[in-house]
Amino acid sequence: MSTRVHQMERKCEFNILADNVKVQNVIDSILEHGPQEESIHVVDLDDIVKKHDIWLQQMSRVKPFYAVKCNDTQEIVQVLAKLGTGFDCASKREMEQILAMGVKPERIIFAQPAKPIESLIYAKKHEIKLMTFDGQYELHKIKQHFPEALLVLRFRYDSGKSYGTMGKKFGCDAESEAPGLLRLAKDLGLNVIGLSFHIGSAGDDWQSFMGAFEVARKTFDSAKNIGYNFTLLDIGGGFPGANCKPIDPYAKQINKAIDTYFANDSNVTFIAEPGRYYPTSAVTTITHVQSKRLVKDKDGKEIMYYYVNDGIFGTFYSAGHEKQQVYPVALNKEGPVKESAIWGPSCDPLDLIRPSVLLPDLQFGDFILFENTGGYSIVLANSFNGFPLPRLQIYVRESTWAMLQNSPIN
Repeated sequence: MSTRVHQMERKCEFNILADNVKVQNVIDSILEHGPQEESIHVVDLDDIVKKHDIWLQQMSRVKPFYAVKCNDTQEIVQVLAKLGTGFDCASKREMEQILAMGVKPERIIFAQPAKPIESLIYAKKHEIKLMTFDGQYELHKIKQHFPEALLVLRFRYDSGKSYGTMGKKFGCDAESEAPGLLRLAKDLGLNVIGLSFHIGSAGDDWQSFMGAFEVARKTFDSAKNIGYNFTLLDIGGGFPGANCKPIDPYAKQINKAIDTYFANDSNVTFIAEPGRYYPTSAVTTITHVQSKRLVKDKDGKEIMYYYVNDGIFGTFYSAGHEKQQVYPVALNKEGPVKESAIWGPSCDPLDLIRPSVLLPDLQFGDFILFENTGGYSIVLANSFNGFPLPRLQIYVRESTWAMLQNSPIN
């Protein structure tokens, strides 16, 4: 049996708040209207600005190129464009979105090692020169369609703690493959200006950056023997975004790695591709209980099943497919707690948000709130089984709005 999933248009509402209004005030106001058919994403754009300030304070030498794929909500991307970030784009559509806002092509890296020819031609037409590669066939493709490109060789360096191991799909071996690829690029007359790596997604392994920098240093040095003097190192993503997971240990390790391996390279530019870091803590999801059922497990233990109006085909893809833990909060409910499970609304048995959690006794229409849901959520949502997409309610404070309005995109 095959299932056709129709992508529905996102419903979105934009609001400017007084500076003294808190996110909790917004949530309380939404709850007063009672349960809605859709779940609701409360998007706090001020949180995006705060995250950017933290990045600049802690990693001033590393310019962030936001990974658009993590959350392409237009208002979020526009704020980042105003703040001056670069953008990691993987497709023609993503490049179109960023260029349409007035972002210059130099602020985009086409970070897709396996590029469709149509997208490569689009990049050439719009002078998006910076792009990654990791194989010989990609080099021949670039030679044919965009020989003026500024190339970045992606090598594989996987963290052992990340759920999303990027090396399964992308990245050459720095020792056994990189030299041959660089020699081929030189023979083809292509301009390789640096390296990139990605330690993996959905992990907590800042220690891996030191080892990756060491490999990068060795490859920088060996590339000189081939005729390349690299000036760029892209350290990829893998940065946490939840408000309970500060970026501090990552920043300390990366700053230490720069000082250890590139202290004498003032001509090297460092960039990163943070995705989850920016939008995750900016979004809070409001769901409500649509149904419930008391079941017994194989040992006879009672478990209360709650079925809510959002699931892994909506906000909670990462909970279902990447085993990312989510933390539900039953709003305005007290009393004894009971072993519970939270299910999404679809008929798919994989649509499980949280298999085990202690919750008070909830009734139909009671609200369950989930914080830190802005990363890889709405961008992956679809209308499987006919259920609606989450509705976005976007908020920004007056002073932040004024600051953004006075910040030109250049």
